[in-house]
Amino acid sequence: MRHFLEFDTRKIPEEEAQVLICGSGIGGLTTAIVLRDLGLDPVILTRGIGNTYYSQGGIAGAVHPADSPYAHFLDTIRAGRYLNDETNTHILVSEGVLRIADLERWGVNFDREGDFYSTTTEGGHSFPRVLKVKDYTGREIYTKLLRKVRELKIPIIEGELQEVLGEDRVQGVLYSWEGKLRFIRTGILVLATGGAASMFFHTSNPSKVRGDGIGLAFRAGVPIKNPEFVQFHPTVLEGTNLLISEAVRGEGAHLIDDRGNRFVDELQPRDVVARAIYNVLKQGRRVFLDLKPILNKGVKLEERFPTILSFLREKGINPEEEPVPVVPAAHYYIGGLEVDSFGKTSFEGLYAVGECACTGVHGANRLASNSLLEGVVFGYRTAYRIYIDAKFVKTSKIHFRNRAEGYENPSFSFDSLRELMWDKVGLERNKEGLLKASHRITSWLKEAHTWKRDLKNRQLLDLLLVAFSTVKGAIMREESRGVHFRADFPHEREVFRRDTVVHINSLQE
Repeated sequence: MRHFLEFDTRKIPEEEAQVLICGSGIGGLTTAIVLRDLGLDPVILTRGIGNTYYSQGGIAGAVHPADSPYAHFLDTIRAGRYLNDETNTHILVSEGVLRIADLERWGVNFDREGDFYSTTTEGGHSFPRVLKVKDYTGREIYTKLLRKVRELKIPIIEGELQEVLGEDRVQGVLYSWEGKLRFIRTGILVLATGGAASMFFHTSNPSKVRGDGIGLAFRAGVPIKNPEFVQFHPTVLEGTNLLISEAVRGEGAHLIDDRGNRFVDELQPRDVVARAIYNVLKQGRRVFLDLKPILNKGVKLEERFPTILSFLREKGINPEEEPVPVVPAAHYYIGGLEVDSFGKTSFEGLYAVGECACTGVHGANRLASNSLLEGVVFGYRTAYRIYIDAKFVKTSKIHFRNRAEGYENPSFSFDSLRELMWDKVGLERNKEGLLKASHRITSWLKEAHTWKRDLKNRQLLDLLLVAFSTVKGAIMREESRGVHFRADFPHEREVFRRDTVVHINSLQE
């Protein structure tokens, strides 16, 4: 299963990169910019716009004199239910202030009130420390970092990563463009491919963010850490994947049921709010987000939330006159490839940043607006580590070949997997449902050796591996903690205040 595709690199067009970065979100772009500043020659491989662009709320940072990195640290630890890696969390909140300065230096224009930042409060924060650009912060960051990348003349290649080549370390990769394989010879690979929340039936993720980059590295032998922790965003527009930012609730919007009753403190951490909504929906009722309290405060939606207001109107909803129907949806994959504080994985030459990596800073539940911060902080640190490591890397001149047989189509579809994950591994879990999901996924994995060795099936295999690790982690964690809620173990247990790590050899158990 190590190499699923059939290939011979002697027969494939070849390129070379000193450092190859797969992904063009905040983590990947930051890594590329800093590497070029340090004198290295990175190349970016991307399949297109990802989650950074669509991030609405903002980026957290203790920039105000009345705030402190330590207060930010405490809020992050509380939201993460004390499972956070404390060393990396200190790095996140302290270096985050410096990286916000870098974002401004690279052209990001945060909202201001007079001479200082205009910040807001989101769920779990004890201080209004979320910097924003109206309701399109991610788009502003993405476009300004991309502009900086182009100013620095960093090459950008369109395509999809397919295989990591090398036995003991990274020696090259295969990627596809317009259905054809290409070969890049490199000794350093940075995965910034995003998370895996799209493997659930209800998701806020765009279609191009699928999580197969995590599965590809898992297949190469990199462990996945804390895969059971998947954050469900409380407020996605019913029937769509259009997210309504937590900042809307931060500004004062109320959650109500179809009888007009409020049923939860809207500024509780996301896992609490999402489950409260889920429990109302289980009763056969509907849930709405009422924006009138914002209007009553004098906030103008067209100024504060222009993007959200625009797409709601496109859907025929006027939030100034009627409440907005919402449902929870899988939003952020907290688990990911196990890395150290400099993005290094256990596979030599392979690094990971952003949502595909697990630095441990989110613990069991990500504090709102910490994800963009993680991308820029650890992207920066990863670039510095690579600068040192690159001095010891020599590009291999060998070629690679793999033959694989298989002629059948999978007996299931990606949508079948998404429905299974939503039903059995969603907001509420139990042993019976998890074992059923495990049995189904394992049976699908057993048939994979018979599949046609094409690009579509390779991607499905890697998504299946991520789903397997997610179910495995959820079975192992016999407690409820943060976003992982076990109906059969509804309370936190002191003995489980540790990480879960899933290895590829778990498939043989």
